[in-house]
Amino acid sequence: MKRRMIMIVALLALALLAVGCGGDMATGSVAVEQMEPEEAARDDFYAEGDFAMAGAPAPALATMAPVAESAIVDSAANTAAQPPADQQRLIIRNADMTIVATDTEAALAQIAQMAENGGGWVVSSNVYQSSETTKSGYVQIRVPSEGFQSVLDAIAGLAVRVESLSTSGQDVTEEYVDLSSQLANLEATAARVRAFLDDATRVEDALAVNAELSRLEGEIAVIKGRMQFLEQSSAFSSITVNVTPDELAQPIQVAGWQPSGVAKQAIETLVSALQALANLLIWFVIVALPILLLILIPFALIIWIIRRLRRRERPAPPPAE
Repeated sequence: MKRRMIMIVALLALALLAVGCGGDMATGSVAVEQMEPEEAARDDFYAEGDFAMAGAPAPALATMAPVAESAIVDSAANTAAQPPADQQRLIIRNADMTIVATDTEAALAQIAQMAENGGGWVVSSNVYQSSETTKSGYVQIRVPSEGFQSVLDAIAGLAVRVESLSTSGQDVTEEYVDLSSQLANLEATAARVRAFLDDATRVEDALAVNAELSRLEGEIAVIKGRMQFLEQSSAFSSITVNVTPDELAQPIQVAGWQPSGVAKQAIETLVSALQALANLLIWFVIVALPILLLILIPFALIIWIIRRLRRRERPAPPPAE
């Protein structure tokens, strides 16, 4: 009886041990099956992504996966970064105004000189004839943002009156800070990639790492260019001034009559008449006169001959007694 009990207990222990081993093996196989798709997906990503090179080995590319993943995590963490308290505000200011001036060209020249004296420059300028006696124009200038309002006041002082004035400002501080964070992350990632390039011993590995380094350097150049644009745009404000002439300052015209214009037309008519008379005289001397001579000379000879014959036929007068 005791032997049977011992055998039954032994069989139960063996059964429990077999069940436990089977569960561990199943768990291990499931973990292996879960890891294999992840590793395969990672290998496919690096094989088909920016690291794709002919014959590049997957282990060398997978070695750089932690670098790219850490860069993505750092970038995502800093994207939502807010401007620090000591960050100077970057505001892009623009103004568009229309003024009335006594002399359009003189006003445009003064505005351009004002911009150059203040450390700015003229972006574009144009003057055109708006009527027979008046000219209009516009000028676009860039001036330091510190003197933005003072330049607007000085331009208003040049005008007879200000027809319109509109100003706008765009705060780009948050975008600038975000770009700074992205730049720092990309530069750190590029430094780590350069370390991989120094450690590369195979040509395929070096080519793959160099391709990724070129991509990172391209993104760094784009971000630096955008940051430089924001810095310059916020440091120099844009002002566009449209200048129209003052109608009261223009010369008086009575029903559109201008004595100078009438005199000019009379002189032109006189010159035209003299030219026509000179042309007629030239034509007469060169063309008409020779033809008349050819016609009149024979007639004159005939008349002279007839008169001479008549004189011969007359009877002689009787002698005087």
